[in-house]
Amino acid sequence: MLKTVSIALLLASVALPAHARLTCNGEEVDGWHFYCDPEPVKEPELAPPPPEPEPKAEETPKDPEEPKELSATEEIEAFRAYANELKHRAILDPTPENVQAYMEVNKQMSQQAARFAAVWQRVLFGAPHLDANVSRPLTQMGTNIYQDQRNAAEQAALRRAAQEAGLIFVYDDPVDCRLCLAQAQILDAMRNAYGVEILAVSTDGSPIGYFPNAVQNEGQLEALNLVDKPRPFIAIVDPASGETQLIGGGLLTEDQILERIYVVREIPIGERFE
Repeated sequence: MLKTVSIALLLASVALPAHARLTCNGEEVDGWHFYCDPEPVKEPELAPPPPEPEPKAEETPKDPEEPKELSATEEIEAFRAYANELKHRAILDPTPENVQAYMEVNKQMSQQAARFAAVWQRVLFGAPHLDANVSRPLTQMGTNIYQDQRNAAEQAALRRAAQEAGLIFVYDDPVDCRLCLAQAQILDAMRNAYGVEILAVSTDGSPIGYFPNAVQNEGQLEALNLVDKPRPFIAIVDPASGETQLIGGGLLTEDQILERIYVVREIPIGERFE
């Protein structure tokens, strides 16, 4: 009995104030509890796993690139390089095999050139406007006829030039300029053959054979920008416009003079060699 009372008193002496509340696991509870159920340990929250990557679309395997087609120029250059390599190899190391290899490729080139020439010839037969034989015959008979026509055209051009403009012959003292005297002789023959008038002009007032009526330069050559030309020379001067066309300097033959006058007076630039 005494032991029971002692225990009660001891409990009363340590009783909690009325306002105090017991909590267990974070919640208020009534009465006395010698122990609480242990508070459950919270598991740490794990970050959500990253989303799985979407499956990649299967890539279509690429077809192997087709070799680039060579242009005609590239093909020729490649073949030329191949042929040169065989040639140089045969020169540096002239074994029978190397020499024959170059001979084979050389034969191939000759055959290709022959095929090209054969097709060229047949195309020319069917396209007369591309044939030079039309404008300048290649046979002996055709050449003779062409030359006769050309001579007539050149002579006519000389006469027209003499009528429409003036032909002048500029010379130095024939004692020092033997070519000047030879040129005077040629021009005198042309004057008599074609009936053209030619004015002889002396740079220093000296006379010259075949042209007794030659005149001395008194500024005319300077005005025509002809004073610094090498003598002898021949020019055509248009008296109306003052335009000067040089025919040439040095000694010129009759054929050369006729041809040059015809070219500069009658043939438009670029048409002679079409």
